[in-house]
Amino acid sequence: MTVGRYAVGFAALFVVCASMAVVALSLRARLLVGWSGALARLAELVLGLAVLIGLLEVLGAVGLFRLGPIVAACVLAAVAARAWSTRAPTPPWSTRAPTPPPATRTPPRPATPPLATTIALIAAAAVIAEWAVPTLVSYDIGIRSFDSLWYHLPWAASFAQTGWVTSLRFTDVEYLTAFYPATAELVHGLGIVLLGRDTLSPAINLGWLSLSLLAAWCIGSPRGLGPWTMTGAALAFATPMMRISQGGTAANDIAGVFFLLAAVALVVNAQSESDSAHPFTRAAPLTLAAIAAGLAVSVKLSLLAPVLALTVGTILIAHRGRRRRVAKAWVPAFVLAAGYWYVRNLIAVGNPLPWVGLGILSTPAAPLQQQTGFSIVHYASDTSIWSRFFAPGLAAGLGPWWVAVVAVAVLGPVLCLPGRGGVGKADSPTTQMLGFVALASLAAYLITPETAAGPAGDPSGFAFNLRYAAPGLTLALAVTPLAPWFDGARARAATLAVLALLLAVTLAEDRLWNGGYVLGAIVVGVTALGALAAAGGLARRPPPRALLLGGLAAVLAAVAVTGYAGQRHYLRGRYAFQPGVSSLSTMWAWARGVHGARIGLVGTFGGFFSYPLLGLDDSNRVQYVAHHGPHGSFTPIRTCRAWRTAVDAGRYRYLVTTPARDPWHPHGLEYSPEGEWTGSDHAARLVFRHLAFGQAISVFKLSGPLDVGACPTEVKRQRAAP
Repeated sequence: MTVGRYAVGFAALFVVCASMAVVALSLRARLLVGWSGALARLAELVLGLAVLIGLLEVLGAVGLFRLGPIVAACVLAAVAARAWSTRAPTPPWSTRAPTPPPATRTPPRPATPPLATTIALIAAAAVIAEWAVPTLVSYDIGIRSFDSLWYHLPWAASFAQTGWVTSLRFTDVEYLTAFYPATAELVHGLGIVLLGRDTLSPAINLGWLSLSLLAAWCIGSPRGLGPWTMTGAALAFATPMMRISQGGTAANDIAGVFFLLAAVALVVNAQSESDSAHPFTRAAPLTLAAIAAGLAVSVKLSLLAPVLALTVGTILIAHRGRRRRVAKAWVPAFVLAAGYWYVRNLIAVGNPLPWVGLGILSTPAAPLQQQTGFSIVHYASDTSIWSRFFAPGLAAGLGPWWVAVVAVAVLGPVLCLPGRGGVGKADSPTTQMLGFVALASLAAYLITPETAAGPAGDPSGFAFNLRYAAPGLTLALAVTPLAPWFDGARARAATLAVLALLLAVTLAEDRLWNGGYVLGAIVVGVTALGALAAAGGLARRPPPRALLLGGLAAVLAAVAVTGYAGQRHYLRGRYAFQPGVSSLSTMWAWARGVHGARIGLVGTFGGFFSYPLLGLDDSNRVQYVAHHGPHGSFTPIRTCRAWRTAVDAGRYRYLVTTPARDPWHPHGLEYSPEGEWTGSDHAARLVFRHLAFGQAISVFKLSGPLDVGACPTEVKRQRAAP
């Protein structure tokens, strides 16, 4: 990448961020009058992200997910928001001079003990440092996590390449991943559009983590328990399942958790507001909470149950005469924020949830792994499964004291329920509702498909998919300190001590700290701690504007210079060949030298790890070659003639054929006939070949159409049905 292109990308990134900051500040100042501190920052972040995501969705729906249109749209949004925020809210029929709304403020918050705040900030910085380890690894060698290479990053790159985000992206024939919501991938795609590379992608989840910790603080802030609720959430984020699956990857669980926690925090603070506030102020927090909840569902399907529980709970705890008003403020905003990807599915397939037909809605042809999506409840009474899979998986995913973590996550919400406060303890309806939502989220995890994924009697996907419990686990640990049982100075001190101890034990595992990156992670953690402390100091005593602007300019200059050096380092090692990493590593290294090519791909072994084929600059168009049927069906091609016809229609420069891979037996690769169907044609020249567990990975360069009429004797697929 040239210095000029980097400069353009950095400037565009700055303009987009600055524009969204103006939008967020303007809307918050108009709609949430008097809000300040951490809660105001959270509201501004949700507002800015909601507007940005909305703009990207609109632009992507008309093929304008491009650098120029995105920057222009963000600037126009900033101008419009600023102009609207300076106008006083008067009815259109009024002839009187506009008057500003009263300067209402959030109710005074109880003082937060300095020691508790210090413990919480150290906890947050420690978790950020923990996640920095895999982030630094990704900046050395590239993102290598399974789901990231399978569909998260291929989707993001496709958005950037084509300018369209509504088309279904098929990356394999094993699952119905093409219909998943893709809001988190929009953010990665935005980074690729702005910088021309995926340089931001390894660090994006660190950003979501930081925002999630802020949201967790705000859940407890109305009662002066921000340090407690943030430490509880930090414990969930510190678990190996979260660090390994989210840190330095493009996985989207943490993005969904942020929007869920933000919705909860906004609901909690909306309930604590004074009834005398301006009407805008009363309605806006609930509407904004609904938007955050909708965005959570637009990120990941596993957020659907927690969000629906929060929706029902928020409506029910309102005064009986106001429930209809609350529903009117919540439901339209929620549907608008959540519906984009589900409307896309409805238009493309005739079903917003193609996984469920209900006997009347159209569904795609069943994928190869249709019979492996078991839930935990399916094995509830099988003690051998619990001892062989679930207990070891929980220990691996939650840490050595996983029993204590699970116990706190269940007991805490139970103690929030009605009648659990004990004599003289006041049970807040909001706290009761949060206890129900947390327990409902944990219960929903138990019945969620794929939580015990794998062939019948062999749920080997349990440990990998334990991250589906992240929304319920994080919410449960965050609301635990709110239980009335823990009121009182001694009880609160004990609660914080238990959470901090579990966090320390979880962080102490050696496997979470790659020795070569510990020093860098410590630097990141110390920097995060300093930034958090500085942010708190600035909130209390803002410096002169000139000094603040000068400091920001210096920071931007430093980030620009170090960012360019960091990007050059990243691109040198990104998917370069490293022995022992993967059998596909040599093919990834080959793709680094290919630019702007159309590449066809077949074989689920390659499909699950396809992203590096897009090349060093994400310019290659990679498409999995299979049969497109009715209602979004995507199935393997069965004959040579059909194969060659599909390849000719794709006009590929290169064709990559890999073995079939059963995901439940990773080393059990199976023969795929596409290599023979391709290699026997005179227009296909073999340019790369590598054996993986006895099966061939081949790359052919195509000089013209394949001869459909000259197929060799048909070779039957040897892939057995699961």
